[in-house]
Amino acid sequence: MDLFRDILAAPPRLDPSFFDGNRVSGGGFSAKFFSRLGIEEGAKISPSLAPNVARGLQKAIEEAVLTLAGDGENLCLAGGLFYNVLLVEYLERCGRWKNVFVQAAAGNSGTALGAAYHVWHDVQRHTRHSGSGSLLLGPSYGPGEIKQVLENCKLRFNYLRSMDDLLSTAVRMLGERKIVAWMHGRMEFGPRALGNRSILASPRDPYSTENLNVFIKHREPFRKFAASVPAEDASIYFDVGPNARQLATVGRVRPEHRKTFESAILGEDIVRVHTVTESDNPLYHRLLREAGKATGLPVLYNTSFNLFGDPLVSTPRDAVRSFYSSGIDALFVGNFLLEK
Repeated sequence: MDLFRDILAAPPRLDPSFFDGNRVSGGGFSAKFFSRLGIEEGAKISPSLAPNVARGLQKAIEEAVLTLAGDGENLCLAGGLFYNVLLVEYLERCGRWKNVFVQAAAGNSGTALGAAYHVWHDVQRHTRHSGSGSLLLGPSYGPGEIKQVLENCKLRFNYLRSMDDLLSTAVRMLGERKIVAWMHGRMEFGPRALGNRSILASPRDPYSTENLNVFIKHREPFRKFAASVPAEDASIYFDVGPNARQLATVGRVRPEHRKTFESAILGEDIVRVHTVTESDNPLYHRLLREAGKATGLPVLYNTSFNLFGDPLVSTPRDAVRSFYSSGIDALFVGNFLLEK
């Protein structure tokens, strides 16, 4: 960690001696950086060294942000750095501020929201607030549009006439340890799947995260998945901050439930937690409640509905393509159900 402390010795400025503007590989670091790591100049960081480097960088960034943030009652954070959920949790837990808020679409795309608010409040001089701040702002598709796509693709499907049928069928499949793709309502704005473009699995399946990584997401096994839970039940299973509403932080599993969520734990009992309110997402909230009635556990593992390297699915055609290109067992797109 001392290396990164030295690089960040005077935040927000970086020590330029650790960088080489002429180096187009190796992250643009200078010979001094590699020497301090104790490896050959330009060499890749070995798998055995990588965890120590990552931990050192994380701790140094936490210290630098704490220095820059200063003191106060409320802390509001934005910028791509705050996609770092461990950093957000650190700031929530350090006790320096009464409230910590993170712009959930923290990267460059999130400036579109700021621009809209600027025009609304500062240019048009409106005083009315936007409401809940939901990020379900993208396109949605009606039954006719979905049916046309499915028929054009010559697919066999079932149409579930009521919400009760839809939810009971999904809960049954999840109870049978199937991986379910769930596409409903308006697409999420930003990088987090908040229950409208999600791939879901039951925590009661001990192989759920392994199956999601190997057969669907095609990514490293240490990459874990979020646990979606009704906000009113979250404290039963997790200790988590308010930014879990937009999946912008992490929580801690309570000791008595550690075994239940073992496959989703990142280390030190850390879990990505997504707290869902009825006002934010009524249908997804109801799905979690129905899962709880059926199994006694109102929690589902949730990851973004996309394949490795692809953006989050937006249209019914995107959903169909990803479904048939992966190990997903069933696709719920609106009231339409496709199975393999």
